[in-house]
Amino acid sequence: MIAEWASGLYQFLMSAFGRLFTFLGELFSKLFDGLLNVLIGLFTPILQLIAAVFYFLYKVGLLLISIIEVLYRMVYFFVFVMKGLFVTLIGLSYNGQTAALPDRYQEVFTNVQPALQIMQMDKIAVLCLWAVWIFVAMALIKIVGSRD
Repeated sequence: MIAEWASGLYQFLMSAFGRLFTFLGELFSKLFDGLLNVLIGLFTPILQLIAAVFYFLYKVGLLLISIIEVLYRMVYFFVFVMKGLFVTLIGLSYNGQTAALPDRYQEVFTNVQPALQIMQMDKIAVLCLWAVWIFVAMALIKIVGSRD
């Protein structure tokens, strides 16, 4: 009889505490789910605003790097065009001296130079070089002038 009573008491307490802990577990689960939803609702716009600000700063940085790179390339191109133009202008002042060539080419050049002077090819070469630079300058002016 005591074993049956103890078994019944054990079953009663087991089911009572099982229901109590199940109820408390569901209660705390719903409480924390609600709290989590409230916190997500509060912090989502703030975190999205912070993310938007950092994304904007990232894109501004990319734009600045692109602008600096374009300016660098334009200056680089301009410097080499001006260098070529000045080298061409300096080349127009021909003083009649032979070019400083390596020894293996110098003998051939000294034999060919009198024939080139007779045919006046040196003057034609300078004029062709000058014409190339004039056409390049006109093309650059047309390219720059055609942009809005």
